[in-house]
Amino acid sequence: MSTDLLNKSLYRAIEDFPIFAGRLHQVQPGKLEVVVDSSNLNLPKFIEIQSNLDFAEFEAANFNPALLPNGSVRPTGFLTGGFQEGNIKLVNICIVQFKDSRGIVLSVTIAHAVVDGYGFNMFMHRWAEINKKLVADSMATDFGASNSVHNRSLVQEVMPTPQEPRLDVLQKLYIPSGYLSRFFTWISPGIRGTILETIQQASTDVSISCFHVSRETIDQLCQSVKRMSATDQRISDNDVLMAAITIVYAQSVLKPRSERTNSGLLSWLKSAIFGSSSKNPKTFLTMEAADIRHRIPNANLENYSGNSIINMMMLNPIELLQMPASTEVLAQAALDVRKSTNEITSEYIAQLIHLADIENDIVFRMLVYNASVAEILMVSNFSRFTLYTTDFGWGNPQFVAPANTKFPKFATFFPAHPSKGGIFVHL
Repeated sequence: MSTDLLNKSLYRAIEDFPIFAGRLHQVQPGKLEVVVDSSNLNLPKFIEIQSNLDFAEFEAANFNPALLPNGSVRPTGFLTGGFQEGNIKLVNICIVQFKDSRGIVLSVTIAHAVVDGYGFNMFMHRWAEINKKLVADSMATDFGASNSVHNRSLVQEVMPTPQEPRLDVLQKLYIPSGYLSRFFTWISPGIRGTILETIQQASTDVSISCFHVSRETIDQLCQSVKRMSATDQRISDNDVLMAAITIVYAQSVLKPRSERTNSGLLSWLKSAIFGSSSKNPKTFLTMEAADIRHRIPNANLENYSGNSIINMMMLNPIELLQMPASTEVLAQAALDVRKSTNEITSEYIAQLIHLADIENDIVFRMLVYNASVAEILMVSNFSRFTLYTTDFGWGNPQFVAPANTKFPKFATFFPAHPSKGGIFVHL
């Protein structure tokens, strides 16, 4: 299995995704732009590591990333590492070779500033398409045209003008500003990246688990929720999975109110640093990344490769989530997910983007809120992406999973291998 071909095909694929070779510039506090300079490209970091395992041993261990050599799966959930390296790499690639040469682990991380999961999937398929042609003919030069659309102003061009006043539904998205969120907007991307990476690496108390939910179980849960619903409201797999993980996770982290410190100097300092969001909430916040490509009428964003996601918010009363798990509780939480999904209209999207434009620390408020309270879970769903058909010319992947990122209060849904079916929940 030639990694030279992977290197060659990677750079050919980046010709179709030129923004990946750009450099980040902070044009004002909290506002970044990517500048692509053909005379000063920021090319991906591409490394290879040799493992002392056979592929069969790794497969027998259910592809446990803990068995891989140190440094082989670099967590880059944020724009990290720029201060020490002199520049933030937007793309990081690592290949782990097994000693029996029967397979590789391909670790790919791309900055969220330039791509979302949908665009990531597009890039991986394009890279695989080019590499597959090189496997058949190492001298190939005709790879066809990419259908990806890279115009980063496209979303703004198709966005309707938001109506005033701000929609009431957006009030639940509003988290007050604080000293810490404003500090993160003021410092440079490199320094900010180094701070966030240091925090990630220091998170020794964070463990990562993977759970398999079978197709049969998902179908049973969906049917149970539909039977409990008084309406004919559509209920999707995502509605039920989001509700289930919210209930399970919330019950595992919520503490009795009496165990919390709600007054005194510590409480004052916490409020001063994190803002008023650090006070005991009455609701549990679940956030999910929602793709807007198909939610703006006549926008034609089908092939848009940029980051076009917004945060969808579900607020559930803590009293509800602390009740014994039952079909009734699951149904109520699932219907709330469906309600929040239905609220994502073009007007809602326009209002949210407008809010981000006028309040430059809005993104960092979410990070601060995440650090300051227990009552939050962030979820990203990759289960609908065609991850198991990215054939680089050596066959389809045997296992696909998110980067081993030490980021607490975060869950991802990934499809299981087609031979297994169902969904893997990484938490």
